Amino acid sequence: MPAYWWSCIKCGKEESFPGTCECNSIHGFIWKQLLPSQWDQQLLKKRCPRCGLKSLRITYEFPRQNKEVVYVNHIVGLDRGDWIPMMWETVFSSKTSNRLYDFKYLGQKNIWGLNKPAVFTEDTLRQVVKLYREKSGRGFKL
Repeated sequence: MPAYWWSCIKCGKEESFPGTCECNSIHGFIWKQLLPSQWDQQLLKKRCPRCGLKSLRITYEFPRQNKEVVYVNHIVGLDRGDWIPMMWETVFSSKTSNRLYDFKYLGQKNIWGLNKPAVFTEDTLRQVVKLYREKSGRGFKL
């Protein structure tokens, strides 16, 4: 499986990006669907071809010493032209009650920032958290 894929949180069916949406990768999905939709969170849930539920989620391995699989609940980001600082709300597949907040970034032509630590200014952090609150309906205090 590639670094990012779609997985059903109900039945475990795994799907590739081209098989699930009109994009070949997570990079294309963010640039071509999420960003133009102004971070429509409904795009993050797809119908599972096996069980029929709208429970396919973007999935990836969380980089720890013992890697764990996480599901994406929300992705938001700021349009900075050729750079997108983002915040992803995820949950461990083994314990979906614990939320993780993964800060990432994308450049126009590469996915480097999906695998490296993101560094935000205080203003960028506040803006991305504000957008997360608006798009997810959830919140937390900084």
